[in-house]
Amino acid sequence: MFKNLSPDDISKKSFKTFKNFSFDNNDSGSGIFLIKARSGSRYNYISGSDVVTPITSGVITTNYFAYPSYAMLHQLYYSKHGTLYINTGSAHRELHTSASIVSIARDVIGEKVKPGSVELDVTIGGQLFEIRDDSEGTLYDNAHSASFAAFKSSSFDRSQGVLANGSGSDVGNIFYEQGLIALTDTGSYTTDISSWTLKYKSTQTHYEYEYRIKVKPNEFNTSTNISLTPGRSGSQTITEGAVSMSNYFPPSDKPSGHGTGSYAKFYNAATESLGFVTESTFRPYVTDIGLYGENGELLAHGKLGKPVKLSDDFNTTFVVRFDV
Repeated sequence: MFKNLSPDDISKKSFKTFKNFSFDNNDSGSGIFLIKARSGSRYNYISGSDVVTPITSGVITTNYFAYPSYAMLHQLYYSKHGTLYINTGSAHRELHTSASIVSIARDVIGEKVKPGSVELDVTIGGQLFEIRDDSEGTLYDNAHSASFAAFKSSSFDRSQGVLANGSGSDVGNIFYEQGLIALTDTGSYTTDISSWTLKYKSTQTHYEYEYRIKVKPNEFNTSTNISLTPGRSGSQTITEGAVSMSNYFPPSDKPSGHGTGSYAKFYNAATESLGFVTESTFRPYVTDIGLYGENGELLAHGKLGKPVKLSDDFNTTFVVRFDV
């Protein structure tokens, strides 16, 4: 039996999930890599004189040139009307003559990197720097977190008497949707990085669907359970000689109650039900619920934790929930 559902009985809610990831400088083959970016003149550019970062994935090595990487970073994220400095309210962007770029592959960031989840530890000249993000796109040195808070509270205005390490604690930016980290500070942070470890959380939106199936008294008062048919024959007719039918169908009235005999060799569809089905006290139990599309295709199948007997006096409501 089928029943159409009212739109009022269908709801859809979204929720976000987050997954932890951790990579280091040995994982470049996974699409997570760090490259150098250096400024220079685009006129008479000679690639052979440029700084190159080779990245190997499997048997393929790709060379990333420092100046084109810098030009890309400048053009996409740090240029506004020809000016190389952008102050974007809650985020601070400033690009100097060099940078280091950490690129995170799309398939491991989901929709975006979760703001506030970035933990980037880099080793430069034997010194470890612990870099974090402020949830609004700016990276800072965790060793100078208090100075960074003062710098940020003054709208990133260096004329407000912020100490040198206060402005220096702002070391770059994270572009969450693109999975791109840029270390842009003029100090030690953008010189050659010998090793690095990156931890962050990816973001993915999921949807919870809820369907409320309301069954009135005397609705769905029949059952398709084969136990209601003589010989457990059900509604299928299977001719003798069908291959491996015992793998898919019940043993009918064989083996016997004493465990002897064999599976039935054929099945005939039931033309009647057992006698107790016609009694007034008979009420079927619900064990499974199927949701079907307009063309009758099964879209979702739910199985109850235990059989539920339908009431002959009140409506019975089943709630089916699933996440996508």
